[in-house]
Amino acid sequence: MQPVTLRTPRLVLDLPAERDIELVTHYCQDPLFERFLTTPWPYTDAHARGFLTEYVPEAWVAGSELTWAIRPEVGSPLMGVISLRTGPREIGFWLGAEHRGSGVMAEATTALCDWAFAGGVPGIDTISWRANAGNVASASVARASGFINTTTDAGTVPGRDGVDLPAWSGERGAVIDARAHDSWQSILGGGR
Repeated sequence: MQPVTLRTPRLVLDLPAERDIELVTHYCQDPLFERFLTTPWPYTDAHARGFLTEYVPEAWVAGSELTWAIRPEVGSPLMGVISLRTGPREIGFWLGAEHRGSGVMAEATTALCDWAFAGGVPGIDTISWRANAGNVASASVARASGFINTTTDAGTVPGRDGVDLPAWSGERGAVIDARAHDSWQSILGGGR
């Protein structure tokens, strides 16, 4: 599969590149990444280089995981990363600390979902989301992007050490379920 550039009113989602190594390294050293993500820890330049120059392009060619850099405009510095694993049809994302709280990730997530459902990923009818239980920021993005909460007591997500951890989960179709926002009440309360 060939990389595709997606655009929103505020963002460009394009192929992460070798020039993003320094920022990926910086962002992935955030202590929240150790707590909530499965990125290597401690995270180094070598991890970023392997991710950007080997993993991302090879996964695009295979069509197994489609990864975009999130930028404010073409050629600008990377703000974060979003991806869609096509086998499990599962979305994943992270954003640099200084870019959080402005709705950027919800905008990028909505754009990726809209693209996938419009034929970007043939035959896709749902996209799932999972995060470590307690990752309120990620759950807030899922809610803002139209995912319905599907969390169960048995839900897990792989941990960095190979041990499954309790997880929150959600699912979204091309048409947002009218119950989606309210389904997050038990986890996020009644906010936006």
